[in-house]
Amino acid sequence: MIYLDNAATTPVDPEVANVIHEALLENYYNPSSVYQAGKKNKHLINQARQQIKELIHLPKADLYFTSGATEANNWAILSQAKKAKALGYGHHIVATAIEHPSVLEVLKYLETQGFDITYLKPHDLNFSIEQFIAATTPQTIGWVAMLVNNELGARLPIEELGKIAKDHVKWFHVDAVQAFGHGKVDLEALNATSYSASGHKLGAPKGIGFLAYQPWDEKMTLQPLLHGGGQEAGLRSGTENLPYILGLTKAFELANQANLDNVSELASYLMNQLKQKGIQFERNGAHQVPYIVNLYFPNIDASQLLVQTDLANIAISAGSACSAGSLELSHVLSAYYPNDDKRHHQSIRLSFGKQNTKEEIDTFIQQLINLKERTKQLWHSQQPQH
Repeated sequence: MIYLDNAATTPVDPEVANVIHEALLENYYNPSSVYQAGKKNKHLINQARQQIKELIHLPKADLYFTSGATEANNWAILSQAKKAKALGYGHHIVATAIEHPSVLEVLKYLETQGFDITYLKPHDLNFSIEQFIAATTPQTIGWVAMLVNNELGARLPIEELGKIAKDHVKWFHVDAVQAFGHGKVDLEALNATSYSASGHKLGAPKGIGFLAYQPWDEKMTLQPLLHGGGQEAGLRSGTENLPYILGLTKAFELANQANLDNVSELASYLMNQLKQKGIQFERNGAHQVPYIVNLYFPNIDASQLLVQTDLANIAISAGSACSAGSLELSHVLSAYYPNDDKRHHQSIRLSFGKQNTKEEIDTFIQQLINLKERTKQLWHSQQPQH
């Protein structure tokens, strides 16, 4: 298969798989056990925790291992929102309208619990600090903004927001999932209170991630989402998944050694080849990272192109793959292009990993050409004969 959907999930890196396999066979002891082998595993977990904090440049944050970013986003937002409200700080939250469903659905739930949410849409394809400030009221307790959008690859101005967030709100959550996997990411420079990450976006398996937490206000203590045996400093119960934790650590280590050269070259090659072949297109969004490319093809239906590429054993996407396999209209495209209905139905996403090649891009473009030719022939066959 030609796999061009790395924003949905990535192949498990062989080095990561080897670390996990070894741990599955040798480090199967419960880290909460009192005997020596269990204590050794607990030490390995704490070692991994510290190593990841150093790799993402958050040495002073608390880092808790989770089942992935969905859990981390739920935990971060629910805990901080409810704690701030309980402390009498307010009940209003400002968030972007392009967040991942694991963020948007939590915010929708909070609306049923007495919270008010303002959803910001981009102005001229951009988000600005002025938008957040203008939407903030004396009742505003938190801001929510993702670092890199999973559908368009748009990078939001998190650094600028982080510089002023503390002056306006009690907490600032950043979904950082799509930022990892292509080189070093310095989260310390962003100055948020919480960050989420998911291992399967950077070469680790599904089912492992983390929440990093560093409150500005000592009263804003993190509250448990899962209750039970008291693992993860009593805040995230459940027997620790040591093999996957070690695999996640290895994945971050490898990601920090990577660079954007290959994916940048692929993105440039894709768009140059489309121009050379005379295929009309526009790249959706603004301030995009090179490894996520969302393209609008006028007069080419996205669902037809997905079928065409799937039959050719090519994996691409029409948006997020995190909504139970649905092909519903993209809320992200709707936010960026509210008055362009055709774009909502005629856009696809390609996302690159280190395994992808120019030859794979060529194969995709040929399928695109084949579909255009068939569509053209069908149109001619349906015209009245004279």
